[in-house]
Amino acid sequence: MNFIQLHHVKTIHETGSITKAAHLLHITQSALSQSISNLETELDIQLFKRQKSGTTLTEQGRQIFPIMMDLIDQETLLYDKIQSLNAEMEGSLSIATIPSLFMTIVPGVLSAFKKDNPNIEVHIVEAENDEIKQLVAAGEADIGLYSILSEDDLEVADTQYTPLFSSAFTAIVPKDSKLAYLKKLSLEDIKSFPFILYDRTFYKKNIQKFEAANGPINLLFSTDNVGVLFNSVAEGLGISILSDLMVQNTPFYQRNMITTVPIGAPFNQMIEFGVLHLQHSDKDKLIAEFKNYLAEAADR
Repeated sequence: MNFIQLHHVKTIHETGSITKAAHLLHITQSALSQSISNLETELDIQLFKRQKSGTTLTEQGRQIFPIMMDLIDQETLLYDKIQSLNAEMEGSLSIATIPSLFMTIVPGVLSAFKKDNPNIEVHIVEAENDEIKQLVAAGEADIGLYSILSEDDLEVADTQYTPLFSSAFTAIVPKDSKLAYLKKLSLEDIKSFPFILYDRTFYKKNIQKFEAANGPINLLFSTDNVGVLFNSVAEGLGISILSDLMVQNTPFYQRNMITTVPIGAPFNQMIEFGVLHLQHSDKDKLIAEFKNYLAEAADR
């Protein structure tokens, strides 16, 4: 008995047909029948009843089928362990990331990376842009995932920056708001509406600059919890501004609970997301490998 035969049994049981099972398994019907016949001879029991209405498990087959499925599960564990033992890369990798990337592409990237590199221990910390640059420059973070809004953001000595992708900013409003029907908004347009501020440095600085020149906005509250922010907008409590990357990935937008409107100055610019790391590191191979996974995610 081998794992291939177990998968043959499983597929026949699921399809109720040797013909259909052979098609799914990409083997001939005669080869599949021979495989089952050899297994039945080895076990000295009949596994299937072959009738015009289909192929079904015998009483004895039903009794041992759960055990066969347990063996298939053990096959997965076996090969996962073998992959782990054969994994070439090992060590640790520390990553500092801004929240917008942490809540969007990082989980999927990290899941794929850990699956393929089980011997690498990964540590992640969430931080603001300036702190991320400091952590990378000091060697306290091997990789920094942050955003670029001006050339000043790139000025980190002895580091290498690789861009990933860009995103715009957008106003988010309740789906039934009259603002949802406008083609574009400015801060002046939304000045009198209850505003929910995403409590991060870039957003706070730009709102403060606007208020210094135009007077206070109608600030309802500020929060660094995007779940609270999205839910509040969806409930019609106010409007807000975020990067399009964050909005497109939230269920609130995907389920049409909120809508977006292009926003004008000072949010009418693109935000670039990228990877920062030291130019020369003893973890160059690990860093390059993780960057490959990030690049693949960015391309999708």
